[in-house]
Amino acid sequence: MSEVICSEKNPLIKRIRKLQQKKKRDASGQMIIEGSNLIREAVQKGICMDALLISDIYPSEPWMEELSTRGVRVERVDAFLFEKITDARNGVGLLAIVDRPVVDESQFENCFRPGSNCVVLDRLQDPGNIGTIIRTAVAAGYDAIVTMKGTGDVYSPKVLRATAGMIFDVPIVPLSDRRELVKLAHDYGKRIAVTTPDGGIPYYDCDLRQDVFLVIGNEGNGIGDELIEASDIRVTLPMYGGIESLNAAVSAGILMYERVRNI
Repeated sequence: MSEVICSEKNPLIKRIRKLQQKKKRDASGQMIIEGSNLIREAVQKGICMDALLISDIYPSEPWMEELSTRGVRVERVDAFLFEKITDARNGVGLLAIVDRPVVDESQFENCFRPGSNCVVLDRLQDPGNIGTIIRTAVAAGYDAIVTMKGTGDVYSPKVLRATAGMIFDVPIVPLSDRRELVKLAHDYGKRIAVTTPDGGIPYYDCDLRQDVFLVIGNEGNGIGDELIEASDIRVTLPMYGGIESLNAAVSAGILMYERVRNI
């Protein structure tokens, strides 16, 4: 490690600032992760790490030095400056630049293999919901996350924290429009499952065990009409007490674990 970085004009600090913008993350294919747990998860999963920034009041740990021997740039940053560049509310003291996971052709085919299930995020916006759904999908054994155009950035710092490191355990497949999803469902023999407030099949009577695209809609506007029209399964979650809808992540969790209950 070189001397402690103290200036906001340092090229590495400027790079961090740029990567806090979605368009810069998209252009570079990189993202920022923060906190010991998330960073160590990335190391264990073999994610390519470019740089590790450590607050100068954060204690040294053996694994940090080991990273430098692997070609990772490891730098100490003045604690006051670190607080300016971190996205975390309660400064975590560690920040890394890593490559975003990329789904290659073989992984793409594996996502939609016979028997696989995928969660489809249709324009979800809340980072907490997106991250929680990704984390739950991994826990429930889902094979991929499909994101429709208009969905919040799955690689934003808030989403990454909400996934608790599970972002590295499930492929993320972005799609440009709903017609593409409908075609995928047809080509790979998947059934599109959507939720509806009433008139659908109660979730506990639905077969969601395999070959399902489980669609979770926007927090305010729900699922797009095109996907509702193309759906093969319309699911209702019974609610009482005058409640009209559930949180998107709660609904997704109930439906994903219905698969677990029946296998």
